[in-house]
Amino acid sequence: MKPDNVTLSLPARALWGKLALDGTHRWLPLWLHLADAAEIADLLWVHWLPPHTKEVVVRGIEFPEFAASAERENLARQVVRFLAAAHDCGKASPAFVIKAQQVGFGDVVDEITSKGLPIEAQNRAVGKRFSHALVGECILERYGVDRSLADIVGAHHGKPLDFKRDLEAAPEYSSITGIKNEAWGNVQKELVQYALHLAGLTSISGVTLSVPVQVVLSGMLIMADWLSSDENRFPLISRDYGIVAEESAESRANRAWSSLRLPEYKQFASACPWSQLYAERFGRQPRPVQIHALRVASQMEHPGLMVIEAPMGEGKTEAALAAAEAFARRFGLGGVYFALPTQATSDGIFPRIEKWIEHLHAGVSRSIFLAHGKSGFNEVYNGIKLKSHLYDEEDDDEKQADVVVNDWTQGRKKGLLADFVVGTIDHVLMGGLKMKHLSLRHLGLVNKVVILDECHAYDAYMNQYLDLVLSWLGAYDVPVIVLSATLPPHRRQELLAAYQNRKIKKTVNITTDSVSPYPLISYTDGENVYQDLPESSGRKRVVHLAQLDEDNLGNILSELLDEGGCAGIICNTVKKAQSVAQCMEMYFGEDCVRLLHSCFLSFDRARKEQEVRDLLGPQEDHRPERLIVVGTQVMEQSLDIDFDVLFTEICPMDLLLQRIGRLHRHNRKKERPRRLQEATCYVMGIQDGLIFDKGSTAVYGEYLLMKTRAFLEQRLILPDDIPRLVQQVYEAGYDDTIINRLAKEADISAVREQYAMARDKYKTCIEKKRSKARTFQIKTPKAQRKNLLGWLNAPQTEDASGKRGEATVRDSGNSLTVLVICKKEDGGLYTLPWLPGHGDERIDDVPDDALAKAIASCSINLPSYFVQNWQIDKVIDELEQIVLDNHLDDWYASHWLKGELFLVLNEDHEMHLLDRILVYDEKNGLWSYKEE
Repeated sequence: MKPDNVTLSLPARALWGKLALDGTHRWLPLWLHLADAAEIADLLWVHWLPPHTKEVVVRGIEFPEFAASAERENLARQVVRFLAAAHDCGKASPAFVIKAQQVGFGDVVDEITSKGLPIEAQNRAVGKRFSHALVGECILERYGVDRSLADIVGAHHGKPLDFKRDLEAAPEYSSITGIKNEAWGNVQKELVQYALHLAGLTSISGVTLSVPVQVVLSGMLIMADWLSSDENRFPLISRDYGIVAEESAESRANRAWSSLRLPEYKQFASACPWSQLYAERFGRQPRPVQIHALRVASQMEHPGLMVIEAPMGEGKTEAALAAAEAFARRFGLGGVYFALPTQATSDGIFPRIEKWIEHLHAGVSRSIFLAHGKSGFNEVYNGIKLKSHLYDEEDDDEKQADVVVNDWTQGRKKGLLADFVVGTIDHVLMGGLKMKHLSLRHLGLVNKVVILDECHAYDAYMNQYLDLVLSWLGAYDVPVIVLSATLPPHRRQELLAAYQNRKIKKTVNITTDSVSPYPLISYTDGENVYQDLPESSGRKRVVHLAQLDEDNLGNILSELLDEGGCAGIICNTVKKAQSVAQCMEMYFGEDCVRLLHSCFLSFDRARKEQEVRDLLGPQEDHRPERLIVVGTQVMEQSLDIDFDVLFTEICPMDLLLQRIGRLHRHNRKKERPRRLQEATCYVMGIQDGLIFDKGSTAVYGEYLLMKTRAFLEQRLILPDDIPRLVQQVYEAGYDDTIINRLAKEADISAVREQYAMARDKYKTCIEKKRSKARTFQIKTPKAQRKNLLGWLNAPQTEDASGKRGEATVRDSGNSLTVLVICKKEDGGLYTLPWLPGHGDERIDDVPDDALAKAIASCSINLPSYFVQNWQIDKVIDELEQIVLDNHLDDWYASHWLKGELFLVLNEDHEMHLLDRILVYDEKNGLWSYKEE
């Protein structure tokens, strides 16, 4: 398989693959670059790719003749080598070769022409229209390579062909490719034969690939190309062939692999007996849901989708990790992607995942990546990065960490290639988005078990992407674990159907009850779907519900907290939360009130949330005698806190139950105050005549609020009532019951009309979301048919930050993130006074790295008023002018601050924007009022 073992013609050896642009006049012959790529691809296959992914590839390759299992895997390995060895064969064309003249390598072009390969001046102009990847695809097809393989070569720069005859239909076809010129045709055929030689093949005729395998190998080829194009690991050489003879491509690749330090695949974890796994990994005995999840995962015959529905606090996270370990050990997966709804929830679970990985005791280092835009501010993650570099410097195998951050598997496009990834759901959903290098993202996912937490938190728009991605993960046989406490039954069925690519042959239910059992584990195994019913843990709570007029909130709280206690108040908008917090301060004083919402600076929000966790978390050491926490939806998911009494504005039933999950959440050693020993939730925002608070209606719409109101009861038994309540609100067939219940407070005909209008509006909104989502989606594996033609046929825009892609998979409307600094009367720019480590620091020059990072932590989203479609452009114009007026564009030299917009506040922490005054204070966050 070494290039030394084949004799290439002088024209073939003269072709260039890489050129140095630093004036040193170094290069890399094309034949050596192809050999480098083949060798590094082979190392990836042998050492990095998990057995599961290899099996996916092997099953998806059709060979012309029957081959035994072991032989098929070796043939698959050879196919991978061939693709890498042929990936740049399109550089053997006049239109590519002539590009060397533009960068000072005219001597290379002269040498190539002297070897009998004609090049015309017109080749330079026409070559710009078609990439060498596209030319390479045409060359391979011309010499008998099936389109399913040739497409991969055509896509190795991140995007397959949009149309079948993009190049061949062009009038300049012959001039671009040289295919019809005998000399060029001979050297192109020679390079195809050379690629076969490097792969150890004599022919690849008759070999075809399934569409999923084309995507996986496309990702592998991109990875191999990027690695072999790294000049630091595969150095360019002097134009002296004597140097080439001193080192083979295999030796170059082995040296590069050693420097890469990419964690190699080995057994996922130590072979701990299933019966001891929870004690070994988590230091505790399992609950029933956890036992059943592990048992199901350890007995399934095929990788599949597992949906775990269980109450809050039942240990779904540990159940998912245990099931993931079982899947990985049994089916040969290499890691886990743990996806959550928000950056806050991702940060919250990251330390738990790191600790779990360390307890796997696999005896090897595992790479980890935190996949969200503010990962640079996560101190745990930064600590792992620092330790990883220290271990690298020590270079002592005995001192290697269990969890490391590998430099190469960092960044927006390569991060998912790490063994373990914790991040927002966006990075999974982007697996269904038409964007360059999508196959690299798929490669990262196909290597892993995928865990999707808080699945009820995704709206119809996001679910459209999720279902699409599940169809691909199902085609790859990737084990997927979905977690939820409040999942509607129809949504469960949609998830299972999506994973099965709409081919559920048989559903084996354990009950025929009209209401789904709970807790419940549903899972696919092969073509069938099964359900498993864990025993209840026996932990039940009685929760009393009462409606409350918001005007009486202060008086009721004063009575309830007379003997102490900790109360939570959850509002549906930031503006309402700020208003309520100020009102509570009038009753109880500032020291007794905390405010949490999304319009705080990043570092302020993190500090405030941590303070509340410390005060109201599972540990009772610092629990105050009296405290009121006012917040928004940020309190539904990311905070493990316990209230003695809860007040909430009305919201859809599943979210209401999530909020109630913060009520009497922990079993406390110290008795709760006498008035608060019964768990009580007061529901606000319900007015007479089926009228809801304007802010609540804007966020959730009338339909779900009306249905939730109809099924509000005075007494709940949790978790028993959860499936029934969620089903009544989200499933069809309850309309008459809802109308009759609501009609107790209004005329039934008026209720029926209002309800019908709300329902129609809701359905129209859902369909618009689904339709909008489909605009930028790839096809399902089934719809994509035989090859990758047109797979990403959408306008490709540069998305260097990744923010465009993340925004596309969420339908959250416009958002605009800015950084906040101050400008004092002396004209100087300063940091905010309370910024940790850099408070009130004057900024005269481009900030150094530490200061720039501190400034970047002062990020905040502008209130919704400023990002409405009809005026967001005006806002951006004003903010861009602020950047220019204050020379803040000079700060773009820092990677922390590049491209950012700024709010420049005065010494009172105010500034004018549009027709409003924006105000920020440490206690209330960002708010605005209309300028008089």
